[in-house]
Amino acid sequence: MNTQKTCPECLEKLRELQQSCQGCGYTIELVPEEEAMQRYLNRPSLGGLLWTQAYALGTRQYLWFVLSLIPLVHLVAMGAMAFYGRRWSWNVGGWATFAQFKRRQRIMDVLAVIWTVFWLTVLVLLAVLLWRGEAL
Repeated sequence: MNTQKTCPECLEKLRELQQSCQGCGYTIELVPEEEAMQRYLNRPSLGGLLWTQAYALGTRQYLWFVLSLIPLVHLVAMGAMAFYGRRWSWNVGGWATFAQFKRRQRIMDVLAVIWTVFWLTVLVLLAVLLWRGEAL
């Protein structure tokens, strides 16, 4: 069984079967690597929800990208990418390592949040301009 070797909170080194971190007291849950991987794959993806088309391309799910371009079908694609995108991407992506896969997922999630915040800011600014009567 492969177990975690550093505390995720303070990064202090841990002994093999230690239950809590001596540095910060964080409780360590010892799980097999396969189970930790499955837990990660079963989590929903923020990138798949907020940035469906780019997420589908970035995670090598080209069929879902094409489907997301079709009106109304894109809603199904959005839900599918949010809830199943990680699993599907891992199964069809041809990733070199799970760490590489997780890095890509993290990048796509962060970019999705940035994209969403950008467009929400634009919409708020346009609403303020329209409200003041200074529209384009």
